Amino acid sequence: MTQTSTIAGEESGFGERFDSWVLERVRRRRGPTELPRTLEYRHIYIMPTRFGYWFGALLALTALGGLNFNNNMTLMLAFLLAAIAQLTTLLAYRNLAGIRIDAIRAGPIFAGEPACFRVFLKNPEERGRFAIQAVSPEGQDCTDIAAQHSGQLKILQTSGQRGWMQLGPFRIENRYPLGLFRAWTVVIPTAKCLVYPKPAPNPPALPKTGRGDSGTARLGEGEHFHGLREFQTGDPLRRIAWRTSARHQKLYSRVMESPREDACELNWYLMGQGDTEEKLSILAAWVLRAERRQIPYSLELPGGALPAGLGEDHRDACLEILALHK
Repeated sequence: MTQTSTIAGEESGFGERFDSWVLERVRRRRGPTELPRTLEYRHIYIMPTRFGYWFGALLALTALGGLNFNNNMTLMLAFLLAAIAQLTTLLAYRNLAGIRIDAIRAGPIFAGEPACFRVFLKNPEERGRFAIQAVSPEGQDCTDIAAQHSGQLKILQTSGQRGWMQLGPFRIENRYPLGLFRAWTVVIPTAKCLVYPKPAPNPPALPKTGRGDSGTARLGEGEHFHGLREFQTGDPLRRIAWRTSARHQKLYSRVMESPREDACELNWYLMGQGDTEEKLSILAAWVLRAERRQIPYSLELPGGALPAGLGEDHRDACLEILALHK
């Protein structure tokens, strides 16, 4: 699969207006595209590309020249090329018909980042599909799909505000085999992407209020004494408790611990007055920082609260609450 920045044969002004007319007609009569959907004849439209328009004009001039000079070879060439061009409309249609759009998914992002929607396609037939493209206002992607195989296309869309971002309408098309005609279909998706608040670039230090993980410490590391146990093979000699060992005539080792830091209480109500979006941005930055430092953190704000915890699931749950805060 390759990412392309341009598409050969850009649509003429008439083609763009026709695309817009078709989009509004599909939106009005069919509504959102329900997935999975298999592309059938009533879903596919065919229009000449800009190259196709110029090719048609050239054929018309060639035919006029043959008629004017009564040149049968020129007329035969014009009719032969016209027949080949007409045949490519069927090939372009067959290259797209029968493809199944299984799903459209996107992972969460932070505000300002481009969302990457993945369109999952399935080719259930015994023939390959070539140069299948997904076209949106912000870019294109292209792939080939082998017989009875799956493929995917990427659609990038710039995010704005936090919350749910709806994927806009896009086209699935191809210009196979000669680029004279464009077979395409309109997809009006219901796919969404969750947009987290943009983390503050220079947030304040993490708040130190809150209780730790029930006072539990990490054993076997650190410089704080925890207790004694019988000596085991592999224990460092510097941790042998010689006096206790001499008194009991048996080797004992010191067990060390590293106390855990207190949990961070990320509390909206303790942040004072300020802009809502700015406070959400600071909270998002604190969540990422606490997770990176492995400090348990809790979150409390109007409409949602989570107890202290760690891990990707806890981080994502906190960021989701921040993203959907009203």
